[in-house]
Amino acid sequence: MNIVFELSLLLAAGFAAARLARLAYLPAVSGYILAGIALGPTGFDIFGKDLAASEMGVFTNIALMLVAFGIGERFDLQQLRPSAKALIRVSLGEIGLTFLLVCLGVSFAAWATIDNEGFAGGFSWLASLGLVAGSIAVATAPATVVVVIRELEASGPVSRLALSSVVVNNAISVTLFGLTVAASRSLLGVESGSGPLLIVIPILKTVAALLLGVLIGFLTDVLVHRLTRRDEVLIVALAAVFFCGGLASLLGLSSILAGVAAGFAVVNRDRRDVRAFRALNDFEPPLYGIFFALAGAELDLAELAAGGIVGVVFVLTRAAGKYFGAWWGARSAGLPEVHQKSLGLGLMPQAGLAIALAFLIRQDPSMEAIRSVLLSAIITSVVVNELIGPPLVRLMALRAREIQRPIREPDEAVEDEENAIVRVAGWTEPKLVPARFPDGYVLFGLSHPGTTTAVTRLATLMSHHFKAAPLAVRIITGEQPDSFWNEEPDRQSRALFSKARLEAGRLGYPLRTDSEYALDTAEGILRVAESVPAQAIVLGHPFSRRVAPFERIVDAVARESICPVVVAKLQGTLEIQRILVPLTDLDEMNVVAPFVSAFGGLPGREVHFLRLLPHETPEAERETQSLELESRMQLLHLAGTGSAIGTESRMHSILKEAEQHDLVIMSASGQRGLRRVFFGSLAEDVALRIEQPMLLIRGGIESRPLEGFR
Repeated sequence: MNIVFELSLLLAAGFAAARLARLAYLPAVSGYILAGIALGPTGFDIFGKDLAASEMGVFTNIALMLVAFGIGERFDLQQLRPSAKALIRVSLGEIGLTFLLVCLGVSFAAWATIDNEGFAGGFSWLASLGLVAGSIAVATAPATVVVVIRELEASGPVSRLALSSVVVNNAISVTLFGLTVAASRSLLGVESGSGPLLIVIPILKTVAALLLGVLIGFLTDVLVHRLTRRDEVLIVALAAVFFCGGLASLLGLSSILAGVAAGFAVVNRDRRDVRAFRALNDFEPPLYGIFFALAGAELDLAELAAGGIVGVVFVLTRAAGKYFGAWWGARSAGLPEVHQKSLGLGLMPQAGLAIALAFLIRQDPSMEAIRSVLLSAIITSVVVNELIGPPLVRLMALRAREIQRPIREPDEAVEDEENAIVRVAGWTEPKLVPARFPDGYVLFGLSHPGTTTAVTRLATLMSHHFKAAPLAVRIITGEQPDSFWNEEPDRQSRALFSKARLEAGRLGYPLRTDSEYALDTAEGILRVAESVPAQAIVLGHPFSRRVAPFERIVDAVARESICPVVVAKLQGTLEIQRILVPLTDLDEMNVVAPFVSAFGGLPGREVHFLRLLPHETPEAERETQSLELESRMQLLHLAGTGSAIGTESRMHSILKEAEQHDLVIMSASGQRGLRRVFFGSLAEDVALRIEQPMLLIRGGIESRPLEGFR
């Protein structure tokens, strides 16, 4: 199969599965792994079992190098110094107990389940199997821990301690592996060379890998410190990471330890220039996606049976060693109880290093006697721990209360419409004075008790600015019954109107109300608007994201109305102190200006106009656009501040800026049909994802200025 096509399948399936995983409150890593399993030999068998050993294996190596370098950044001595005692004790506890339990458990399981005729060495064979299994069990998959913690934006002592423990146990695992393999050769009678040398070599290799990484990290920092362009920093950082990992592999050293040491050297320099890490962050996500999808494709669930009892014991004893060893270390270091119970969960994942060490066993003729049993046990552990590991890391961060953002995706909307409610800040200013002879009405629709107060507040403030009167309307679709006054719709209308009158009264305005029966909601709204007449029509956006029927109503009303239509997307708490007005074109100011004046003209309000330009817009052009924006504000008599920024994503720039404001006002596109499908609507996209109240302004068929803004 074509490698480019394989990559597209891995990324597409992984991305889709990751989104589904988030809906199930699982880390995205779990989705990529499950997608890989579905495409691998256990699922549709689209990819062969040796996929990672093919041309695509290079992506696995690159991802591991980046992970190692990123872990090095977390090994900041300044931050770790206060927790050095805890790190030492936790590492000693989880490494020591894991090695001991797996060594004894695997040896006993092999003795109890394997026919003695299957091996000739007796105790020596069992001891060799247990020692090597114990050394491999110590390793934790760094990629899984790093990516899940980054995804959750987890930050705190437990997350830092888990990442640091991963560095330590991987270094110890590599060293222990060399020592136990040397001891196993001696026990099995296949050693070559002197005994002391076989023990010293693994230690020397570990030290050499760390020294190599520190040297390359030092040189990288010296070079990056002299660069100013982000693209140049990225090139140098990638070259350094690849060179470090490639040279380490060429010399027979651990590329993971070398990468960690390189990151360690960079972050602990006195000037602490971490731009290399930030530049690499933009490069990592697709590689991580491929890495975990490949890891899933390599897993063959059928091989779980091959591991047998030995594999099950390997998994259980390793889990017990990691959890209770970390618990003992955290307890002896005096950490809070919740940290003691959480930390071990984040050390369960196992993949890359364990597979690499298993590969060395497979290639080593001296390990032939224990190879088949050991490989089956390791594969069982990798399959199980890669499936349960990511959710356990997430559970660790959740228990430790170190997740800095809501787990729910920011673009998920409230689906429980029946119980949803929008809070409204209390009105602490003097009551408004209505116009003695109102010039028309600001018509607003009522349909949901949770938004009634907020919509009334907005419509009343618009009425005051336009010297109009507020008019609350409830459209009831269907034929008007004969016994109208005894029907349930009327009781609902009276309840909504009562809340609306109370809010309008707080602001000093009387409220007129009207219930209208119509076969179509848009028809009923337009009928009332034409009869009064209306200065503006205000409609409340539904709480859920199922908005297609509502958009059709808005389109129909805006198409026929001679006055502007205001769509109010309400959620959270309605406050009108800081107002953001995003603009993609200065002509949009003509549409939003009356409503900006209606709210921004109140005492103590702050208004900021944000002109959105393409990212590549030169600085001189941005300054020119800022001046034109200020000139247009003066022309339209709009108070406030203005700025022009270049952006790669208009929507995300608006969402980020909106976090500092209470209310967003935007001009909404009036495009329909294929034009809307093709060009889209920025305002509607923002409305579906924003967490602040928002007003979308649709101009009527007449472009006449509103009363109060002439």
